[in-house]
Amino acid sequence: MMMYLEILFFDVSYSNVNVCEPIDAKLGLSGSLAPSDTDGRVLFYVKSKTFTTAANEGKGFFNANGTKIPVYLPGEVMLIKAEAYARKDDLDNAVIELNKVLTKNNDVFGVNANEPSYSGPLNKESILNEIYRNRCIELFNSGLKLEDSRRFGRPGPKDTNFERTRNFYPYPNSERDNNPNTPADPEV
Repeated sequence: MMMYLEILFFDVSYSNVNVCEPIDAKLGLSGSLAPSDTDGRVLFYVKSKTFTTAANEGKGFFNANGTKIPVYLPGEVMLIKAEAYARKDDLDNAVIELNKVLTKNNDVFGVNANEPSYSGPLNKESILNEIYRNRCIELFNSGLKLEDSRRFGRPGPKDTNFERTRNFYPYPNSERDNNPNTPADPEV
């Protein structure tokens, strides 16, 4: 099953110019959420910071059929711990875990930020915002961004200055075709 997912993802998303590829070196983020120009993770996930419309610019773990995809990244575990500490108002430990991701330069998979330690405000909202930003960069194209966006309370489709276009995905046609009890698709 895993081999099928690897081949499917590469063939559909990265072996041609398609709608799933990255569109710029900001990894879909804007404003204060965008990665810094020196963030090493950007060039792990994209081929170049200069984009064209004729070539697929994505890479990361999806660079060939049969490429092994890790079940989790070490940075993900650090960010989970940072978020847990921050939500429990243990901001000092949250920043310690966040800094492990920001300053990482020896990741076993090569997902290294090589950034300076966190120097922003030491309040819960700012630290959680930085954790969300780093989850978006560290876990780019992992399928976790929608749930992260909802969990962190980011602006949704009905909000001003929305960051995502939906809260839920529609049911797949294969489910609807094979199950007459499939409910109506949820609102965006």
